[in-house]
Amino acid sequence: MEKGYEIIFITPENRRHHNRRVCDLITDMARKRGITRMTKRVDREGLGAGGHLHSAHFFELADQPVEIMFVVDTATGDRLIEDVRQAGIHVFCIRKEVEYGELG
Repeated sequence: MEKGYEIIFITPENRRHHNRRVCDLITDMARKRGITRMTKRVDREGLGAGGHLHSAHFFELADQPVEIMFVVDTATGDRLIEDVRQAGIHVFCIRKEVEYGELG
């Protein structure tokens, strides 16, 4: 098993940065760092820092929360987070230490 980070970025589906969706920007940044594995989860609803409820509605899905999750080695994780920070992208981020590896 290897040691590294699980990094989760959480953003509303419709959040944009310089006219691009934040989830697409972060995914592109990860690819440029050589990160080939990613999991994207679409959540039903979430409460933002300001108390605003973000949710998927019957007719409108744009405000639903999205989680973009990566499991990477420590150095790559640090660089990805710094890339997002340097770009000035407004996004919630969780980083926790994990052990990971392929089994079987």
